[in-house]
Amino acid sequence: MRLSPLLALPVLLFLALALGYPLARVLLLGLGEGLGETLRNPYYWGRLGWSLEYGMASSLLTTLLALPLAYAFRYRFPGREALLSLSTVPFVLPTIVVALGFLALAGPRGLLGLNLQGTPWILLWAAVFYNLGLVLRLLVVLLPGLETPLAAARTLGASPWRAYLRVGIPLLAPGLLAGGGLTFLYTFSSFGLPLVLGGQRYATLEVEIYNLLSYRLAFPEATALALAQLTVSAGVTLLYLWAQARLALSLQPEAGPRPLPRPKAWALALALWLGFALLYAPLLALLLKALQSPSAFTTVWNSDDFTPAGEALWNTLRFAGLTLLLALPIGFLYAYAVWRGEGPHPRRLGPRWLDLTGMLPLLVSPVLVGLGYLLTYPQLSGSLLLLIAAYALLSYPLLSRALLPALRAMPKSALEAARTLGASPWRRLWRVEWPLLQPTLRSGAALTLAAVIGEFGATLILRRPEWTTLSLAIYERLGRPGATPFAEALALSVVLGLLAGGVFYLLDRGRGTVG
Repeated sequence: MRLSPLLALPVLLFLALALGYPLARVLLLGLGEGLGETLRNPYYWGRLGWSLEYGMASSLLTTLLALPLAYAFRYRFPGREALLSLSTVPFVLPTIVVALGFLALAGPRGLLGLNLQGTPWILLWAAVFYNLGLVLRLLVVLLPGLETPLAAARTLGASPWRAYLRVGIPLLAPGLLAGGGLTFLYTFSSFGLPLVLGGQRYATLEVEIYNLLSYRLAFPEATALALAQLTVSAGVTLLYLWAQARLALSLQPEAGPRPLPRPKAWALALALWLGFALLYAPLLALLLKALQSPSAFTTVWNSDDFTPAGEALWNTLRFAGLTLLLALPIGFLYAYAVWRGEGPHPRRLGPRWLDLTGMLPLLVSPVLVGLGYLLTYPQLSGSLLLLIAAYALLSYPLLSRALLPALRAMPKSALEAARTLGASPWRRLWRVEWPLLQPTLRSGAALTLAAVIGEFGATLILRRPEWTTLSLAIYERLGRPGATPFAEALALSVVLGLLAGGVFYLLDRGRGTVG
């Protein structure tokens, strides 16, 4: 079984036009006139320093919280699977919805009566909210694999602590590095949360790039900052890939959760449910705060000062539908080409190179993509084609990353039987592989749609006034002082959260197979 160049060609062509060329333009401009001026400005060094601090602090805090939680999930207790599923909720929630949730709880008009907006604490809390589930699920899978090596070390006379320090920690280190690295990448280049919650003092590089473009049209400085962001992200990505490779070699998952006596199981369940309730309190606060102004749920549809909710909802749905038409074939072709190329040699250079290339959009920020498009295709500025291409670029890897494990797990006996019976590759795809992939395909499509419905960064750069989506309609109202715009922003956030979560649940049907 060999990689068919015809399968990979459309994806590589799309990546070249939608990512490679725009990114190269950004890099060239960043290395030009803007670099020297940016390097001499201490303000930009401060933005870089804070972005690094934010990424590292979020990574460390999330990992420190996830590790003991993962040990708690080694045991069987009531609601264990439901809590694990709940930990994936942030992945499908739009950034702007989460930001409004934090404002509803700890903003100027928040339920706590404590205004944390414009402080680093609310940003760190939001980072943990988004990334804890990611690191937790990684560690929950890995921890059972420590049992056999630790038992062997204790058999050789090591004390439990010595065995853990000398055997357990080194084996777990790649997993901690991989989870921490991903958290760093997401927070270092985050946009929506720092923009809404951090204010100018705690703006990340991503926010600064947007400000330079929106308010000063300073392309050289913006591209120089984008270059700095790419350099850091590339270094951390290499560390993450190294950790992932070590992870695949070091531990193999073993048995399921351990049983506990009933009283202890219930006590553990109560403690964990309370902990997750505190972590997800912003979502509850968003709902409670929105219900305090029920009239906003009606006025938001007929607003004269802002984009009406109906128009924003229509834009959101049609953009998501158009994006799925493009992302679905690209994501499927990419995953299928990688899988066909792996064959019996999953580690050979060609498919791994293609696999990593296809992941690149996950490592590039939406604001940077929007900036690249404005520089590269100025004649298409204000074109719906650019917006849909940006959406598809940023979302198709989610679909393909969901498909790849399902492709690799397909029963080889069924494929061999179809081949032995003389079925052509197309007939095998249509009659055997496609039916087996449909559940995962729906899960990947659900995650893709949820991501597009809540997209914020690229939309803000590439928008036209008549293209206002639900995310932008919320941000539009946040920019206006007063209780009524804030109440309408809360009402729209509830609508957007229900839409993204509802689409994901209807397509995925709660299987949680994504990722």
